[in-house]
Amino acid sequence: MTVMEDALTKTHRERQRDATAEIILAAVGRCLEDVELAELTFTQVARMAGLGERTIYRHFPNKEALLDGWWRAHKARLGQEAFPDSPAALLEFPVKAFPSFDEEAEIMRGAVLSPQGRAMTLARNEERQAAIRRAVHAELGAEAAEEMVLTVCASVQLLQSATAWLTMRDYWDLKGDQSGSISRRAIQAIFTAARNGTL
Repeated sequence: MTVMEDALTKTHRERQRDATAEIILAAVGRCLEDVELAELTFTQVARMAGLGERTIYRHFPNKEALLDGWWRAHKARLGQEAFPDSPAALLEFPVKAFPSFDEEAEIMRGAVLSPQGRAMTLARNEERQAAIRRAVHAELGAEAAEEMVLTVCASVQLLQSATAWLTMRDYWDLKGDQSGSISRRAIQAIFTAARNGTL
């Protein structure tokens, strides 16, 4: 179904609900420019959105739902709604994602370091693991030993994560294009070593 067809099949009330949710999630993003994830409140979001708090709660019944909704919308805006699930996608992800993390560095820092940010990312961990496993199996082949697959999956997961971006930013003063390129080369080196049996 195309976006146009989807829009035509929705009722007026559904379109209004979606538009209100978008306003709320945009307000969350604006709030997070000045407030850490842990300190974000429904009152702040309502004020920023120009809506009543009850409206926020109708769309997002608790803070976890609010942050999950914002995180999904945020990732979609960055073109990262799907986890990389092929070797090529894993190699390209840090090159594309890390520079965009620089543009919203403090928000991403909160996503990496705060308990709320950790909960947001862990909420989709099974989906993330499955995608990375598909990519690693495609690279190493179906006959690869589980221990090797796990080693490569865990290593690659770290290298293409916002945690890697933040570490290289804070400890090595690297920009996203630099850290993205480094992560890409490291992922490629791991793939090569695993295929050659030298990992």
